[in-house]
Amino acid sequence: MIDPRPAVLPHSVGLLDGPLARVLTTDPPGEPLPPGPRVNAWHRAGAVAGSPGAALIALVEALWHPGEPHRASNGTETAIPRRPVPSAGACYPVQTHLVVDGARWVYDHDHGVARRRDPAIERAAGWPGGDVTASDTATLVFTVQPGRSFGRYRHRAWPLWIADAAYALAALEFVLGRLPASVRYGPSASLRTVLAVPRAAQTPSWTGLGLAPEIPLVAVDVPSRPELIGDAVQTLAQRRSPSLDLFLARAASRRPTPCLEDVARASGQAWVRGAAAVRSWSVRIPSSPAQLARAVWTGHLAAARLAYAGALRGADSRPVSGLAAQGDRWIFHALAFLDPPGDCP
Repeated sequence: MIDPRPAVLPHSVGLLDGPLARVLTTDPPGEPLPPGPRVNAWHRAGAVAGSPGAALIALVEALWHPGEPHRASNGTETAIPRRPVPSAGACYPVQTHLVVDGARWVYDHDHGVARRRDPAIERAAGWPGGDVTASDTATLVFTVQPGRSFGRYRHRAWPLWIADAAYALAALEFVLGRLPASVRYGPSASLRTVLAVPRAAQTPSWTGLGLAPEIPLVAVDVPSRPELIGDAVQTLAQRRSPSLDLFLARAASRRPTPCLEDVARASGQAWVRGAAAVRSWSVRIPSSPAQLARAVWTGHLAAARLAYAGALRGADSRPVSGLAAQGDRWIFHALAFLDPPGDCP
C-alpha cells in the first residue's frame, strides 16, 4: 500500500504554503483563461520517437489509453477523449515521464508515442542536464502541465493537480498489485533533478524550447519489465465515470441523505443528490499547510483506491472535486457511487 505520510512533508509543504492557504479563501476563480496545449510537443526540444521497452509502454497505456470522447452538457461530442484515470474537469494535466536505461523518456498521451529526450539540446538551452545512471529498474514520474487546470480553476487548482496525480499513482498500484519501491512526492527540487527540468515558474526556459512548463509531483521506481495484473488492467480500461445525466435522473426519485446534501451544497453540483452513496474526505479549518498537504494527498489516494476497487466489483463511481470550505471543515474531495458499493472496502 502507498503510505504518503513520511514523504509528503519534507518535499512539498514549504513550496505549497501560500497556494494551499489560498485554496480556503472564498475568492472566485474568475473567467476562464486560454487553456494552452494538452500535451507538450517534446519533438520541438529534440525528443525522438522510440521505445523504452514494450512492457513499460504497456504499463503507461494501461493508465492512459484513450476511449470514447467526453460529451458536452448538450450531448455533443468534444475533442477530449476519456481516459481510464479520471481528471477534474477533464483537464488531464498529468504527464508521464520515464527514466530508464540511461535515458529520459516522455510519453505523448495524445498520440501514443514515447519520445527520448535530447540532453544536448536541453543543456544548450540552459536546462539543468545531468546524466542518467543505467539501472535494472525504471523511474516513472508523473508531472502536471498546469495550464488547462489553472485556466479553469485558478487558485483552486493545486488540490486538483494533487488529486489527478494521486489517482494516477493509485492506478499504477492497481495494475501492478503493489508499488515495489518508495514513492517520492513533490513539488521538490529533487524531483526536478530526476527529470533534469527547470522550475515551472521559469517560464522562458520552457517556452524557449517550444514547451509549456510542467511540475513533477510523484516519482516511483518500477521494474524495467513490469508484470501487470490482467483483471486490473481490463477493469481500468473499462472504468469510466458515469454521466451526470444518470445521476440527475435518479435524483428525481431519491431523497438525498444528509451526507449527500452536504456534498451537493458544498460542491454546487446538484447531480450528487442522485448518488446511492457518497464517501467524503475532509480536514479541519484552520489547519497548517503541513496538515492540508497530508490530508489532500492521503484523502485522494484513499478515494482513488476505493474507486478502482469498486470498479473491480462493478460499482460505478464519479469523483467530486472543487468543493468550497464550509464551517469548521473543508470537504476537499468526495466519491459518489451510482449504485450501492456493496462489499467495496
